[in-house]
Amino acid sequence: MFLKSDSTLWVCGKNERGQLCDGTTTDHNTPVKAMSNVLDMALGLHHSLILRTDGILWACGSNPLGQLGDGTTTSRTTPVQVMSGVQDISAGYMHSLILKTDGTLWACGDNEYGQLGFEDFFDHETPVQVMSGVKSMAAGARFSLILKTDGTLLACGENENGQLGDGTATERHTPVQVMSGVQSIAAGSFHSLILKTDSTLWACGHNWQGKLGDGTDTDRHTPVLVMSGVQSMATGTHHSLILKTDGTLLACGNNEYGQLGDGTT
Repeated sequence: MFLKSDSTLWVCGKNERGQLCDGTTTDHNTPVKAMSNVLDMALGLHHSLILRTDGILWACGSNPLGQLGDGTTTSRTTPVQVMSGVQDISAGYMHSLILKTDGTLWACGDNEYGQLGFEDFFDHETPVQVMSGVKSMAAGARFSLILKTDGTLLACGENENGQLGDGTATERHTPVQVMSGVQSIAAGSFHSLILKTDSTLWACGHNWQGKLGDGTDTDRHTPVLVMSGVQSMATGTHHSLILKTDGTLLACGNNEYGQLGDGTT
């Protein structure tokens, strides 16, 4: 999905579940216009969340576990309206996280591992409020990171590789506190990157082919310090991108398809 400067949303790629939101299930090899007046978007495994400039959230694509949040388990090829008053969104494999303008966090979809932050173990087809006082969030494959306005990081969901960063491999069905003094977060499929207010980067979780950037391929169940002087970061499934405060871009992890951009595989 591409958001243009005129707020139009364009899409391309695989579309078998209607995740491109263009009213079809036809794959597109070149971008086609899907919607206007778009502010932001988030992509799950086979579903898409679209936040419009008026604060209304729309969703399309696969919906067997209620990840679209429209109260059904019906897949949608055209966007359906979910809720209003939204400021931020994040999509996991089959769950969705929604931050409203009042700082309340809402969640819907798959909850098998507790990734919605509820202890009920049930999937939710309509967004349910998780907590208040939230600044931002990031959805991994089957886990969630939640950053509170006071800089406290919470996490819940699948934790087999230590991606929650709580020092265990225990699945968490309600959010547990990880660390304080956090500025921003990024969630890969099975690993987490944490940027603290002092510009230090920390990482935890699955470390296959070194995607945590700590010089090893050892899974980390507690966040480890990677480096200082970091401005922002982004995670793929098995790789990480790190932007330093001096504008230098670094990358680590799996590079089978050249995703690190260093001229090699």
